[in-house]
Amino acid sequence: MNNAETLTEEIQTLVFLLWSEEWIYRDHKPDLFYRIRSHEHELKTIFREWFHYPIYIGDGYVRLIKRPERRVLDPNPTHSLKYQMDFVLYACTLAFMEEKGEDQQFVLRELLESIKAYYPGGSDAIWWSDHGVRTSLIRVIKTLEQERLLLMFDRTIEQFRDSEDYDLLMQISNGLRHVIRQTRLSLSEYSDMISLREALHQEEIDEGKICEQQIWRRLFAQGCLFLSELSQDELVYAERHGLRMQQKLEEVFQGVYLERYASTWILVHDKTREGKTVYPAYNTHSHVITAIGTHLRNRIEQGEQWLNHRGYIALSAHDVFDLFVSVRRANQEHLAKSNLSDRALWEEVADYMKRLGLLKVVNDEWIFSDALGRVVGEMVEEEEPPKEEFTRELEAYQDRLF
Repeated sequence: MNNAETLTEEIQTLVFLLWSEEWIYRDHKPDLFYRIRSHEHELKTIFREWFHYPIYIGDGYVRLIKRPERRVLDPNPTHSLKYQMDFVLYACTLAFMEEKGEDQQFVLRELLESIKAYYPGGSDAIWWSDHGVRTSLIRVIKTLEQERLLLMFDRTIEQFRDSEDYDLLMQISNGLRHVIRQTRLSLSEYSDMISLREALHQEEIDEGKICEQQIWRRLFAQGCLFLSELSQDELVYAERHGLRMQQKLEEVFQGVYLERYASTWILVHDKTREGKTVYPAYNTHSHVITAIGTHLRNRIEQGEQWLNHRGYIALSAHDVFDLFVSVRRANQEHLAKSNLSDRALWEEVADYMKRLGLLKVVNDEWIFSDALGRVVGEMVEEEEPPKEEFTRELEAYQDRLF
């Protein structure tokens, strides 16, 4: 496929759906599964050329293989793993599944014995009599079941919480081959996820993946990209080829635009899209963010010095919270339904902003994206959706980010 060839609306929709879904199963979403199958060749070409990501279509599933990116939050986390123990048990379970093989059945007791053999420090380092360890493995099994890597039959893993003697039958799915990543790296050399991600990133560079594909990944994953997140090579590439990338995107993707600001690049959509979360949305969190962006933009336009020497707004945690409280008070009538405390609501809003790429925290500095001032204006009541004519005006003036 020629990069300059405009995508049809259907293929473009499927590209964004694959970014948001990642795993698609025929028995869960048959219509979407067959839509993807009917455009298999085009979609594989797009993801290879634009993102250097492979798509695998197997017997009853579609899997987009995303390599871990540096400093990029997963916008659609599917797992419930929380603690170090969870991730260690997850790795041990995957090792057991890889050795066992696809489509093979096994009982829980067999897995427990293998984990003790795989576990760092030897079999004496882990005891299934420990309620916390059993609870951790339950989270792992439920995650693998949710990802459709493990298939259950007539029993569930929950009862293992109350008894270490509990047993059940499970089966490894045929999607395992697309999860176990082959790498030349020795994982034992890396003590944390950050250094491992950096090493995997460098491995891809060594394989010849170009900077442009790395940049598209970040933009399509979050919609808002801090240029400070780029490596030096990527930053130089963005400065030299930013205009060409902008033109390329707008030629290929209908109604999707790349806006480039001093410290941020953002994707803007001219309408909402199937299966895609957009900002601004008509909910409390989005209203608060819009109010913060409007407040900051108005203050800057009035001549106040909010920008630091690097050209963006960076505040302390205390000052950011005070800013939020003042904005909430000024817009209290629109947020009357929220009975959360200031601190609780701010934590939710801040997490939402981080997932959108509008906010990041570096060395105790809370840094706002330029894109925050891209959508400004007064809020509307949540219980009264905007009228059709207002919606058209909003989309024409503000568009949809992300």
